[in-house]
Amino acid sequence: MRYADQWLAVLRIATGAWFIKAIWAKWVLLGGILPVPMASQRWIETLPRIVQGYVEVHPLAWCRNFLQHVVIPNAETFAHLTAIGEGLVGIGLTLGLLTRTSAVGGLFLLLSYEFGALGLPFSRHGLRLFMIVAVVAYFFARAGNVWGIDARLSRRAASRLL
Repeated sequence: MRYADQWLAVLRIATGAWFIKAIWAKWVLLGGILPVPMASQRWIETLPRIVQGYVEVHPLAWCRNFLQHVVIPNAETFAHLTAIGEGLVGIGLTLGLLTRTSAVGGLFLLLSYEFGALGLPFSRHGLRLFMIVAVVAYFFARAGNVWGIDARLSRRAASRLL
């Protein structure tokens, strides 16, 4: 195992932890501890306010219309989709489980967020842009094969073939 692979795994785990925070910030917590994969009432109420801010500054009329006439009226659905999506991507990247699938899911979420927030100042895009590059790297580098469940799964599959 090379040091570069190990450092990529560290970065993958850190990125997963960023996504996994959605579980505590956006999911329902039974008893304040046990996460339930559904959006909390707080996130359902917050999402339309965030999206409305995007609508007010978005440079593309058709995207503004989509945000205003599709996302905001269906905020509860989009709140559940984003909360569950971020949680699953976070679990996958953190554990190195189905890492390539998790990276694609993360890329979809990040590109959606980035595109929705186009009218914001560039300084508000930095973390998302970095994470877009990172999840693409995890996909192509098979980053779950170091310190991840994917490594065990691929070894098990290889031993079955032999």
